[in-house]
Amino acid sequence: MDYHEYELEDFLADPEFRNWVLKPNPSNHFFWKKWLSANPSKKKAVMVAREVILSFKYSSSEDIDIIDQGEILKSILAKKDSQITVKKSSWPMMAFQAAACALLMTALTVGAKWSTSTEIAPVYIPSKLIVKENFRGQKSRITLPDGSTVYLNNNSKVSYSSSFEEKREIFLEGEAFFEVEKDPTRPFVVNSNGLLTKALGTSFNIKAHNGKKVEVGLVTGKIQVSPVVSGNMDSEIIDALGGKATFDASMGKLDISAYSDMDFYKWTRRILVFKAASFDEVKETLENWYDVDIEVSNLNRPITYTGKFPAESLESVLEQMAYAERFSFKMDKDNPRKIRINFK
Repeated sequence: MDYHEYELEDFLADPEFRNWVLKPNPSNHFFWKKWLSANPSKKKAVMVAREVILSFKYSSSEDIDIIDQGEILKSILAKKDSQITVKKSSWPMMAFQAAACALLMTALTVGAKWSTSTEIAPVYIPSKLIVKENFRGQKSRITLPDGSTVYLNNNSKVSYSSSFEEKREIFLEGEAFFEVEKDPTRPFVVNSNGLLTKALGTSFNIKAHNGKKVEVGLVTGKIQVSPVVSGNMDSEIIDALGGKATFDASMGKLDISAYSDMDFYKWTRRILVFKAASFDEVKETLENWYDVDIEVSNLNRPITYTGKFPAESLESVLEQMAYAERFSFKMDKDNPRKIRINFK
């Protein structure tokens, strides 16, 4: 993208520029800081556009589509058109247009102070609670405000502040894998069903479904685990590859051990793994993984199933399991999400 010919209205309407302002990350922040150093004459236009976009983020109506917002911003500054044209006309849209004009005039008034500086001036953004949730059959990758990455498994949820300041704290329900950016001045803490996991720069997996024991597995670096009620008094350090912490919230008991292999986080690579799993565990995992409902009949013996399935269809998984565990299955033609399993 050639930004050398851009004026204020062009920056306001450009999707990549708006993405940097609203969803900054180390990569796009580095690009714009370097570009502004090389193009100081554009500093004022960039900073005014940035201020206007940030203002809209916290003052505009949610009824206005983001594309409409971009069109309005560009139309307000159009050199040839004297009237604003948008896709729809409504009271929220008219209010948005009026607010755009007012905010733009304010930004232009104070914009001159940026024209001689090569540093990007910080803009205060009120923090808010962000909640990301996956339902059955869903997985997602989330970039946190500090650049850390969360791989969120199905039937799981994380919540965190939109701006990490003194402490980077995440609340987890379900399962997630964390790749943490190093920052010794701000500890990274995950709160999951009564267990705190603290890291400075590392990667680890946490499984913390409601009503079940919390399991934490270390992949790289070092972590500290401790029950919420005791803080650092009963903390344990895990610094070995595959190190495992198991916390029973009902008993307040924390155990340190190790996984037999590194399969515990293979779900992040879409590999389904069972380790001596009971059929209740198999059923629950398949229902969450594929977003289906499974009915089981004639199960009159204990099952301890072990298997690994790299990115395979549900039908393929069931075919292989059926051969080993001696059952038949049927998918409902009228409702593909309903599966019937009958043990022989």
